[in-house]
Amino acid sequence: MTHILGLRPALVASRQQGFTMLELTVVLAVMALLAALTTPNLVEQLNIKRADLTVQDTQQLIDAARSFRSNTGTWPGGATCATAKDVLEANDYLPALPDVNRYDKAISTVCTGNMFGVVQGAIADWDGYLVNSLPGTTISNAATFEITTFIGIPGSEPGLANKLSRVATGDPEDNRMRTTFFMGGQEIQEAGDITFSEPDPVLRADVGSLTLSSASGTVEVAAGQTLTVDDVIVRSRGNRKLSESIPNYVQIGTYIVRDAWIVNKPMCGATGTAKASLRPASMRGGYTGPSAEEDLIGRYGYHYRLVDNGTSWTVITKSEGDVADYGTMDSLVDVFCYYTD
Repeated sequence: MTHILGLRPALVASRQQGFTMLELTVVLAVMALLAALTTPNLVEQLNIKRADLTVQDTQQLIDAARSFRSNTGTWPGGATCATAKDVLEANDYLPALPDVNRYDKAISTVCTGNMFGVVQGAIADWDGYLVNSLPGTTISNAATFEITTFIGIPGSEPGLANKLSRVATGDPEDNRMRTTFFMGGQEIQEAGDITFSEPDPVLRADVGSLTLSSASGTVEVAAGQTLTVDDVIVRSRGNRKLSESIPNYVQIGTYIVRDAWIVNKPMCGATGTAKASLRPASMRGGYTGPSAEEDLIGRYGYHYRLVDNGTSWTVITKSEGDVADYGTMDSLVDVFCYYTD
């Protein structure tokens, strides 16, 4: 037969041989390399698919709870919403969903009077993906990759630890800012009273001047309060500084004194000096007398002075008339704090 077909025996034998071991080794190596390169991409795509389906399932559950609240005025599943998923499915708000998510982690529901939440587990590195994909979601347990998705009463913002609620939720923490508040140059409108709870708060304009104004044209300091300023410019007086019109002393008081009485010095601080002034400093005149006593004419009366004792002054009265009047003659002494700056 071979002779009839015109084929040589050696040629037929060569066509019946398979791949050599070297060829098989090369093919297997190439296949292994392709598998190594494509496997991570396949796993990545699988994880993305699982994450996206988890986002869809969670959003369905959240939307169903929001609709239930809008229609009934309450969250589904009783006071704690533990059976919310079953209630939503039984009332046709939600299609039947597994009790575990796409990561085979249990799904639970919780609520307060003003908030509804879905709690579920994930896997490493994908809890953050879910947080970024689901509004109102935070990592509630980093060790177990647990995430929690919260919504508030329909029409309000979610009351989360990282997002302020737009309405009062019953929990003051939902409306409390716990970090520096940056306005980005924007205005604060429709504000009510501003109350500072920290000691010695500061209102400061980093650039330019700080303007206080009111619709009535009056900026008031509450009764019983003290406004402390370093200086004031009174524009209605030609922009003259108030300090240029204020005397360099503060009067502490005026007291009735007599001979040998003690007047205590006031405490004036580091920059002030205690001073006192008798008024009148002297009282003279009134004596006419005979011509033989012309040297005494006009000298009758009392002379007052103060003697500095360190922490007080002593009133000294000298009479050029009747010595018996020393202790009965009253005078006035003014006490001041004097400042040189």
